[in-house]
Amino acid sequence: MTFLQRPLPSNEAEDRLYIAYHDARPLLQGRHLFPIQVGRAVSNLRLEGVQGDDTGDNISAMNAEYCELTAHYWAWRNGPSAGTVGLMHYRRLFDLADRLNPRGHPERYVTNFDPAAYARDVMDHFASAGTEPGMIVPRPVHLRSAVAGQYRKLHRGSDLEILRAVVAERHPDFLPDLDRTLAGRRLLIGNMFIMTRSVFEDYSRLLFDILPTARARILAAGSGSSTGYQGRYPGFLAERVLTAYALGNLVKAHFPGLSPVHKGVVNTDASALAGVGPLGLMRLCVRGRLLPRQALSLWVKRRSDQQTND
Repeated sequence: MTFLQRPLPSNEAEDRLYIAYHDARPLLQGRHLFPIQVGRAVSNLRLEGVQGDDTGDNISAMNAEYCELTAHYWAWRNGPSAGTVGLMHYRRLFDLADRLNPRGHPERYVTNFDPAAYARDVMDHFASAGTEPGMIVPRPVHLRSAVAGQYRKLHRGSDLEILRAVVAERHPDFLPDLDRTLAGRRLLIGNMFIMTRSVFEDYSRLLFDILPTARARILAAGSGSSTGYQGRYPGFLAERVLTAYALGNLVKAHFPGLSPVHKGVVNTDASALAGVGPLGLMRLCVRGRLLPRQALSLWVKRRSDQQTND
């Protein structure tokens, strides 16, 4: 598949942090926060008051494979042509105020998330942000094995080989960055970022040239027909591309002096902890993904609820 190369809209500058939603959840609201429903072209659900990724030049129907990248593509092709662009998830948000311990895990559960306080953090961030080319990405996860080995263990290794071949052919200047990433142990998860428009344009042109070419070859090889989790391989490959881009030399060559800023990620989905037992909560604390006092509060509340229901 070749994506359409339509002229970008000539809107006035506007800083936007797109927040990807796929079902009904409490909406984050505030200046610069822009909820967007991903995969709306293939969904029976219409989130009221939320922009869909199925208007204009879009790849909404491919959301099962491209995940949050359908929002990325929509923002690239249909959003304001100037201003900072960011992409986050309804439950994974950048810690823009640096409230998390920088020595802890890059992603931490927060059970007492305050949406209003977060909206103020966003406003404060943009009020103090400069106009020079810049980029914010998550703090990298440090893997136990190389990125390439970890991918082969969890996904189809042949997809990664095809990705590398596409980069070698179409973007040889990016290949050293990709190879260093695949041989290293640092990985940026979630395809999350905040970029000034010039950097966003540069990255989007690269990403959406590599991914559809790799996908076409994977399908031609007969290995891209998986459904469910493994069917999301374009999204998984994109995480490796973003890691190579943000941590590599190509972006610095294009934007001299640019140095990516790493931020922790706040996970606001406390429901994900509902079935976690005391040992599991303890492990999360040891890994720095949950504060001990929050783990204790969760366990006490759970015990209290059980006693009430008995």
